[in-house]
Amino acid sequence: MLITALALSFALSTAPQDPPTHRQAVNCTGVFLFTAVLTAQAAETEPTAEHRETADLAATLLKAADASRLQAASREGLSIDDSSGALNAWLEANETGGDTILGRELDGCIALYAYAIP
Repeated sequence: MLITALALSFALSTAPQDPPTHRQAVNCTGVFLFTAVLTAQAAETEPTAEHRETADLAATLLKAADASRLQAASREGLSIDDSSGALNAWLEANETGGDTILGRELDGCIALYAYAIP
């Protein structure tokens, strides 16, 4: 019984989810952009294997979210320019307080793009 419950739990946790909306994808692209910058800076300051791996992972998640942003824009009838404008507006709105936005949004974005983690 326990094994069946564990197998069902695993199946449900790895079940495909709906693709993100454009708004979600813009949010996560911005979050991962901030994360990529911070982790790249850490890798430059202290070039350890762990910092390089973290920076590489952040870049991978950024690429996945950005591709998803463009796909969502297409699904929702938005132009690439409109999607880029939305991302720029998000970045400007969150220019200060990056640590706060990362603390609030990073886990949800990682969960949304966990499929991209090698």
